[in-house]
Amino acid sequence: MNKSRIQLLIIAGFVFASAFAILSGANPSQANGSSAPKPPVGLSLFFQNGWMAPITLYGDASRYLQEIDIVASVTTQTDQGIEPLIRDSEFSSLDWRGVKMVEEDWRLGLDGTFTRQRFYRGAKWMERPSIFLAIPTDDRGAPVGLPLLFNSGIDDYWSKLDDGFVRRFVARQIATGCRSVGDCAGATFTAQGLAQARDALHADQRDLVIPAAATRLALKWSEDPGASRVVTLSHAPRTASPYDYGFQITLDPVSNPANGSYFMPGENVSFRVTFSDGSGNRLHPLGSLPTFGQFVRGEVSSGLRYHDFSLSPTLYYALKHRESNMLRALAGPTDKLRTSLSVVTPDQLLLPQVTNASAPVDGFSAVAQEVPEVSILLAGLSNPAIWDTPVSDILTFTIPNNALPGTYVAAIKARREFGGETLNRAVTTEIQVGTTAPSTFTARTGNCNSCHQGPSGFGQVLHGGADRRGCFACHAPLFFEPDAALDIRVHQVHDRSDRFLGNIRNCALCHLTPPDGPARGLLDR
Repeated sequence: MNKSRIQLLIIAGFVFASAFAILSGANPSQANGSSAPKPPVGLSLFFQNGWMAPITLYGDASRYLQEIDIVASVTTQTDQGIEPLIRDSEFSSLDWRGVKMVEEDWRLGLDGTFTRQRFYRGAKWMERPSIFLAIPTDDRGAPVGLPLLFNSGIDDYWSKLDDGFVRRFVARQIATGCRSVGDCAGATFTAQGLAQARDALHADQRDLVIPAAATRLALKWSEDPGASRVVTLSHAPRTASPYDYGFQITLDPVSNPANGSYFMPGENVSFRVTFSDGSGNRLHPLGSLPTFGQFVRGEVSSGLRYHDFSLSPTLYYALKHRESNMLRALAGPTDKLRTSLSVVTPDQLLLPQVTNASAPVDGFSAVAQEVPEVSILLAGLSNPAIWDTPVSDILTFTIPNNALPGTYVAAIKARREFGGETLNRAVTTEIQVGTTAPSTFTARTGNCNSCHQGPSGFGQVLHGGADRRGCFACHAPLFFEPDAALDIRVHQVHDRSDRFLGNIRNCALCHLTPPDGPARGLLDR
């Protein structure tokens, strides 16, 4: 039986199963008479060139596929476009007909060189219906349980049968060490393919218990039916770890204004961040967070994550959701929040806080920093001992001297990976600066919940934060990431998605008031 026939059979069978389960509301685990003592747990599968780190499954909760990322990479010293990926990678068996370059991007690095990225779409495998099947097996590869299903649908149409909110099948070429824009002589070239499906929409119809007899999970993909990507499994009772699944963050002010009523420009304001699992167990001791060195060495058993230097994330086309940089920020007054025009320069990264927006330029103030601070992260690249600098759970900001009076919002975002589950979460809290009178945020955009609702709501996707005020504090244009500006971010994601149901050039679709200028971040078509 040829490959095309196998693909059609797989797709037909799984689409039928998807339709039956979703439209009937049937739950496979319930149909088999099992009941999980805890809510189902989403699984995150991340295969890089066919390999994935082993997973320990805690307890007997049912599981469903929440995130799937399959990455194939080939590095060369000559510029061959993505031909090495097509010819010499685990993606070589895919149908590459129709692939074409759709976009080029240049970015300045800390070392003064440039990185060029070229992005590719349109291959048959990127466009066609795609199904993933995760099969529990024993050491010999024999199935020992029912498979977990994920119907990722097709590229240019979203339907109610799709199991995920996000589907991105793309390729890119990364040229690092370019001397200048337009000159990549002597650079290193990496061709990379990505199949990404995530943010489960039908977890309650897809969850199944993975049997204790399963020692492996084999991921099958309808576009590559001859390949099995296998991750090793081990099982442990919930009591084997002091932590549970789930992820919660609290951010509480711990300093008082000098005048007893509100903070003033120039004052310090401190917050205590607390990370806990879904059962309320702390993920770190009171007073401290893991060091970056512990994270790098894989010693953070709670699953808290920091900036992952091993990834090359790029919005839409790569692994931005896995970047894991823990960010904290303070911005206000809330009635003045808008897209920042201030560009973060290299020298700012080494300061205790970065100015993402200033009142004279942007009409509001915003300061931010990574946890741990960027200065620690960068210094440790040449002296790893610095990465063991203690990290406090007290986060302190200095309110800018030119800060305007009103309500300010503090925010933090973080990522946790534990027992096969990965979650991004963010929270906000408020303080008053210069006045006791609160200021009210009035959104200039809206209608987001036309698409973002339930499992795809802002509290679940993106950074896992529902308070849109927190977005303005962090999303300023960076010298190495100009598309970090909030308006460019939003436009890029929706413009590049062929599954976005509206006309991206119809500003009134999302803007509640006319925008100030031309739309940034849209592709020329």
